[in-house]
Amino acid sequence: MDENIYQIAEQIVQLHQKAYEVYLPLVEDVCNRTVSEDELSRLLDYLLDFACDEKILRLYKRVCRKYLDVYPDCIKFYIEAYREMWEDEDSYSVDFS
Repeated sequence: MDENIYQIAEQIVQLHQKAYEVYLPLVEDVCNRTVSEDELSRLLDYLLDFACDEKILRLYKRVCRKYLDVYPDCIKFYIEAYREMWEDEDSYSVDFS
């Protein structure tokens, strides 16, 4: 049983690493130009699914910071979505500034 749990945990780590490798160039691209709100929302939706991982969270924050002044309502929505999905009520709040 412990071995199965270890294997599942290892697979999750590998999945997060693969997600980071896939999303990093997309984040760099989006941060080097101005995209539509729809394109931004799609990327943030994808990143949100993996934002429990610190490296993906850094990408998520990077995109949020880049577009806060461009699409403030959209970014506020995704900051709240992150908090609802990944933060415990008892945990500290993640700083997006």
